[in-house]
Amino acid sequence: MKVLRLLCLTLVGVALFRPSNAQTADYKPVSIVKVSPFGLFASRLVGGYEKTVNTKFSWYAGVGLLGGNRTIKKDTLSNSCAGFFVAPELRYYFNKRGPSGFYTAGLARLYYIREKQNDLVHLNNSSEDDYSRKRITSSLGLGLVLGYQYIKKRWVIDIAGGVLNNARSISTNYVDAKANDYNFNLNRASASPLDHRGAGFRFTFTLGYILNDS
Repeated sequence: MKVLRLLCLTLVGVALFRPSNAQTADYKPVSIVKVSPFGLFASRLVGGYEKTVNTKFSWYAGVGLLGGNRTIKKDTLSNSCAGFFVAPELRYYFNKRGPSGFYTAGLARLYYIREKQNDLVHLNNSSEDDYSRKRITSSLGLGLVLGYQYIKKRWVIDIAGGVLNNARSISTNYVDAKANDYNFNLNRASASPLDHRGAGFRFTFTLGYILNDS
C-alpha cells in the first residue's frame, strides 16, 4: 500500500511541476467520453471522461452506477443491490504525443453498495428462522495500472490492467436480532461481499469518442 501511495504521489508531482516544454505551440487539449460495454451486461452503467493536461499527461474520471437483482442459491435467497463508484486517475503517456499508445496511471477509487437479501426459505415456510438482512459494503483503494489507448479518427478503444489495494468495511443488519453471519452462511448460503479487501487485480475496457480535434 505504501508503494502504491508513493507511485501515485510521484505521478501527481511530475504532472503538476513538469516543465512547460511538455506543451507545444500547436497543442490543443483533448476531451474524450467513454463507456464500458461489459458493464451493460452486468446491470452496471460504467463510463468516464478524460481530458489531457499536456502532451504527456491526462486526468481521467471513471464513474459507475451499480445495481441489479439475482437469486443466491436457488429458492434460498433473493438479492437486490444499488450503489456507485468513483475512480479518478492521472495518466502518463509514453508516446511523444498523448493520449494515444501505452500509458501508466495512478488511481484512487471510492466504492459503495447496499444489498437487500430476502430469505426465501422463511418466506415459503414461516416456521423457519428468518435470515433476511441488509448489507452495506464500502471501500477506498489506491491502484496502479498499465494500459493502451487506440485512436482512429475520433473513436477510441481503451484497455488497462493492474493492481488495486482496498481498505474495506462491511455493515450488516438482520431482520431477526438473533441471526448472525455464521448461522447465515451455515443455514442459507455463503454470499461474498461485492468488493474485495486488500490487493486485487483491476481490468477495464472502454469505448470512447473524442469531443474535439487534437
